[in-house]
Amino acid sequence: MKEKPVIYLNHRQSKQGDVCVLFFKQNEALTRRIQQNGWIRWNSSLNAFTVASNEKTVGHLIDIFDDIAEVNISYYHARLKENTEHVVIGDTHYFTGILEKTDKLGSITLVPHKNESERFIVISFKTNKNIYKILTNCQSTYWHKQIRAFVLPPNRSVIIRFLEEVTSQLRVKLHNELSIVDYRILQLLFEQAYSKSIYFKSCPIEFLKYMQLKAYSYNTINTYYYYVLRLLNCYRQNSLTQINAFDSDMINDYHQKMIGEKKFSEQTINQSVNAIKLYYKGYLNREMQLEEVVRPRVGKALPKVWSQEEIKRILNSIDNGKHKTILSVIYGSGLRIGEVLKLRIEDVDSKRMRLRILGAKGKKDRYTIIGQYTLELLRQYYKEYKPKKLLFEGQFGGQYSTTSISRILFKAIKKSGVPKRGGVHSLRHSFATHLLESGTDLRYIQELLGHNSSTTTEIYTYVSNKHIEKIKSPIDEFLA
Repeated sequence: MKEKPVIYLNHRQSKQGDVCVLFFKQNEALTRRIQQNGWIRWNSSLNAFTVASNEKTVGHLIDIFDDIAEVNISYYHARLKENTEHVVIGDTHYFTGILEKTDKLGSITLVPHKNESERFIVISFKTNKNIYKILTNCQSTYWHKQIRAFVLPPNRSVIIRFLEEVTSQLRVKLHNELSIVDYRILQLLFEQAYSKSIYFKSCPIEFLKYMQLKAYSYNTINTYYYYVLRLLNCYRQNSLTQINAFDSDMINDYHQKMIGEKKFSEQTINQSVNAIKLYYKGYLNREMQLEEVVRPRVGKALPKVWSQEEIKRILNSIDNGKHKTILSVIYGSGLRIGEVLKLRIEDVDSKRMRLRILGAKGKKDRYTIIGQYTLELLRQYYKEYKPKKLLFEGQFGGQYSTTSISRILFKAIKKSGVPKRGGVHSLRHSFATHLLESGTDLRYIQELLGHNSSTTTEIYTYVSNKHIEKIKSPIDEFLA
């Protein structure tokens, strides 16, 4: 006897409320039976037939399909299990809706450009009707006939007006050769991702000025700005003056609530502590005991690395000479992604087999090694691409982008079939681990990586297989 088809019932939430969904393999007899019962409706959002969710309709479904199908209700009655969530009973208050991100129609990149007679900023974007329409209606831009693109004059007031017009709909990115030092423009760029209700508070522009005077990098300023912005907008009922008067108990309470939300890592909360300490103690010059701010204990996360054979497979899967050279330099010399982007042609010393790294993390200069394999790739790359100043230049000149390098690596990982063990920084981790496994002294590895403390470098001793592979598991004695 032929088995009946099965209709599985399940609970779902939709625009129509709580519904019972019918899941089944395509079957003409079932479809005809459904068409004969108008109260079973097609739900386009769930892409399935649904009925009202109650015991009466479930019983009716069992009756009308009894002769042609089996109605399975085990998943329908498993609703309690599916919707269980962790709840803490107590006085912990959770901040909700803080810095809500807005959906964007697309992204654009501002690229500085010059020709013989003028300078302007080109608005670069992938073909998109929505973006084209927004830029056409924008009062600050104009169409440049020669280069066939929307452009902006490099004027402070025009750029501010442009950002105020478009950032609610578009994500604005900067080309590496475009440096922004104007505080109001920076403020608009840092806040563009968030919905600005009547309660929204911006960070004081003077805080931006203070961080720039301290010579912090753009990324650090952006990160610290975010954490202070989050603090200000968590207390919607308080004025900026009241928040500026918070004591260490309030800051402790704030971070305790972040810990309670369970979605913030220890490293994230530590960054928040650093940013808020800078705001109160540095910018506001408050005489408060911020040392009392509780810092979460940061666990020791081991770096993820590839084996030498896996690195070889990744590199050999890349056909583009420039792409292969970039990743080879990062791995072969143990560089951070920001360091490879800043390399100049004169930083390559082929006679001494050295790379000079200028202004690395902590504003330190250092030398690291170049492998013979890397040098051969660099020579081939130079002949083909003929870079002018920076060793690796972007599409429009200037620095190559970090996102492009990440895409190169992830594409190579997928093509090579090597397991994904991290991003670009894992190449640097692999460099250090492989040196240690080959017998290189930890002190030399520390110098090549540019670590301040040997403690930072020692983490690779936990990753290395050099000693572990010599240890025999006691269970192997059972084989005797």
